[in-house]
Amino acid sequence: MAITLLGILAMVTVPLLQLPMSAYVEATRRATTASDMDATATKLRADLATALPNSIRIDPTGRWLEYLEVRAVGRFRSGSDGTPATCPATCGNDVMQFACNESCFTTLGPLQGSAPVAGSDYVVINPLGPGIPLGDPYFGGTAFPVGGIKSRLQAMTPTGTGSRITMAAHSFALAPANKRFYVVSMPVTYECNLATRRLTRRWGYAVATVQPTAFGGGTLSAPLALQVQDCRFSYNATGASGGVVTVQLDHSPQNAGAGVSETASSVLEFSVREAW
Repeated sequence: MAITLLGILAMVTVPLLQLPMSAYVEATRRATTASDMDATATKLRADLATALPNSIRIDPTGRWLEYLEVRAVGRFRSGSDGTPATCPATCGNDVMQFACNESCFTTLGPLQGSAPVAGSDYVVINPLGPGIPLGDPYFGGTAFPVGGIKSRLQAMTPTGTGSRITMAAHSFALAPANKRFYVVSMPVTYECNLATRRLTRRWGYAVATVQPTAFGGGTLSAPLALQVQDCRFSYNATGASGGVVTVQLDHSPQNAGAGVSETASSVLEFSVREAW
């Protein structure tokens, strides 16, 4: 009888003990998922804060987002500061001249951001958006055709009141009212791959006129989120200086076992605008 009673008690007690254990495991899984999504949002926010205004482009499927990464920002002069000119008198000496094959100008004060890298970075002036004539930062790819808004940075030398910027000779058509120029380092892509269930960051590839969705072996990459069930990007331009990126991200917990089907969903919004 004692053995029978113990068996009955065991049958009753085991399910009761399983309930709090299941609740604990589920709570831990949900906490891990929330932490993973917070980490993804933090990385996206930090990255997109460096995006060149009006450089966001998203493919028709919404699975690929690309932007140009800003290394530094400055303002060019529209008049002399009264000191001897340091640039050759080919266009406007130290003053940035438009509709002229300009190769040298000086800045109004120091640049903000990181130190530019001569020989690889670009000087970009007046980005208006992909596909916009005289304002497309991707136009020409790595070349600098007429109608483009970027040139290759060749040197940056400190002066008494700012910096002297030397670049490959280029004729910029339109002058921005804020007299701002950008030093751009490289393009960055976010890929949402449902086959591998990963949200991946890709960089280290060349600027291209057409948005790439395939990359060579030299491209660098790092996963931002795993166990992705769905992922979609959208962009809403809110003005001349930028817009808002929205990311719809659905994924299951990374430690989910077989048969676990719950999915965590999040809608993330990031402002991409002039932050300098």
